[in-house]
Amino acid sequence: MSNVPHFVHGLWSNSPLMAALCAILITQALKVPIHFVRTRLWDNHKVIDAGGMPSSHAAGVVALAGALWFVVGPQSPVFATAVVFAAIVLYDAGGIRRHAGEHATLLNRIAMEFAQRSTEEPAATEHMEGERLKEILGHEPMEIFIGGLIGLVIGICFGKWW
Repeated sequence: MSNVPHFVHGLWSNSPLMAALCAILITQALKVPIHFVRTRLWDNHKVIDAGGMPSSHAAGVVALAGALWFVVGPQSPVFATAVVFAAIVLYDAGGIRRHAGEHATLLNRIAMEFAQRSTEEPAATEHMEGERLKEILGHEPMEIFIGGLIGLVIGICFGKWW
């Protein structure tokens, strides 16, 4: 049992890990008030939603790379790995996942039109409505930029002072 406190202390003192986790938590929490400002609807579920403003994907990976910049230096292979990892995640969040969400929107629209044209009972239409694909999967470029900016600030702060 004596290894558990040592392990927890090791995690707590790992500034790149703490920076990434903190950036993810902060950006996920910011989604609720930002959604409220945009829509005038308070939705606590936004805390666990993928997509939206700001990108927690961007914030987490940029915070990780930013903290590693100070902890291990820009010449380190660990820092290089984090930068490549961040680039892949950012590309995925803004490209592939965003396009998958656009496809889901189109598929949901097709399914609704099909259901409306169907001669089946309204109960069947309601059942199809309940099985809609999730449409907000990725991020718009501005969501990624703001998330990355938040992550960079957090990463630098943790890398320098944690």
